[in-house]
Amino acid sequence: MKNPEQIKKELDEYVIGHEKAKKSLAVAAYNHFKRMNGSKIKKSNVILIGPTGCGKTYLVSNLARILGVQFLSSDATQFTAAGYTGRSVESLLSDMYELSGDNKKKAQQSIIYIDEIDKIKKNSTASGPDINGLGVQQSLLKLLEGSDVSFASKNSINGEHDTNLNTSNIMFICSGAFVGMQDSSIKNLVDFGMIPEFLGRFSIITQLQDLTLPDYKKILTDSKGSILNSFKEWFLSEGIEFVIEDSAVNMVAHKAIEKGLGASGLHSILDETLLNAQFEAPSLTKKPKQLILNAEVVVTGKPKWVL
Repeated sequence: MKNPEQIKKELDEYVIGHEKAKKSLAVAAYNHFKRMNGSKIKKSNVILIGPTGCGKTYLVSNLARILGVQFLSSDATQFTAAGYTGRSVESLLSDMYELSGDNKKKAQQSIIYIDEIDKIKKNSTASGPDINGLGVQQSLLKLLEGSDVSFASKNSINGEHDTNLNTSNIMFICSGAFVGMQDSSIKNLVDFGMIPEFLGRFSIITQLQDLTLPDYKKILTDSKGSILNSFKEWFLSEGIEFVIEDSAVNMVAHKAIEKGLGASGLHSILDETLLNAQFEAPSLTKKPKQLILNAEVVVTGKPKWVL
């Protein structure tokens, strides 16, 4: 079993910044495995709070990969309270069970990630049942606490609940932007619309910050999952060396901040920048030795080939 320091060290290789969040997840993951091995410590569910595009999903998916457990990502906005038309929260377990190849043990030691939980806040002005806010929070309580939960599998007849999973050792990680909230105190979360019973199912609540310009540059150059490495491999498969100049890294990072799309914006910026180069490369009769990526190419999108 890896200790928190080892888990964070591996996260550092892929995720730039978010030091507190990485430590929090490393501790939660360590405690999760201690609980699986018989410890009576509190169930290690986590809430991540941070702006759109700051890398919450990427952080959690890498945690699951490092721990070697099955991972399911979902969106809270698709769920409705029990008894209403829409997806029930139990479908999370059905999806995980199917993703795990109907392997109950594998499914019961997984990570389920639910994004946009801030969108299921309690609606204090609703005149009728709050089926997409309060109702969903209440429906999730049983899953988060840890209990036997029945659901309809893919082989179910007429939607009958024919299977069950025990969620005691499923690690639930939820996230949301919580726009306008000053900090992640319990009081502010309750004022925002999250009910105390729901928040009480989480042992760790941690806040992520906006990425800085140096963070973006490190994501491009230092992260093992850098999109630039993917493009290097693509052009190498065409027999072309992809040379990246510092001015290009600077320009892409500045563009990402301007667009306000977070780390996910880096991919779209580079896709647009290298569209013409990827279009031309396979059909060039005389293969160039190199493709140079500098600030000018990022601005114009016009490839700079070196024969």
